Amino acid sequence: MVRRAVAACHRFDRLVIARIPATRRSWLTRILVPYTVAGTIGLPWLLAGAAVDQATRVMVAVVLAALSAGLVKQLAARKRPDLPLLVRPLRSTSFPSGHAASAAAAACALLIVAPTFAPAWIAMALVMAASRVYVGAHYPSDVLAGAGLGVLVGLAPIALIALS
Repeated sequence: MVRRAVAACHRFDRLVIARIPATRRSWLTRILVPYTVAGTIGLPWLLAGAAVDQATRVMVAVVLAALSAGLVKQLAARKRPDLPLLVRPLRSTSFPSGHAASAAAAACALLIVAPTFAPAWIAMALVMAASRVYVGAHYPSDVLAGAGLGVLVGLAPIALIALS
């Protein structure tokens, strides 16, 4: 059963990746490439956290998610898609997406400290995750797994408080 699910996931990944070059538009590339590059150092999340006076809390979530994704990457060791990259070549493996994990964790932290801006936090995270597939750095399943990991990391403080 697991083997079939993984095979279906890989088929979906290949189907989406095969269509990525045809979806690329110069105007979209001019938006997504700088945004995804800024995500490499957590800049969107640092700025969003600072905007609501919670930069430290948000960055803790981002760092924990990035470290968690890095550990899983070492275990999974999945090769990156074979697509022309719109960003510099990456040295790490593909699964899960650290950018998506960090984005989801930051969005969760921001939702907790500033729920009024929920649509903005969610949109920022979704765009970051989608940008990773668009630039050719990740398969869709890498991004979904990274986002799931990020949500777990981002919501962990709430779960720990609830359990205590």
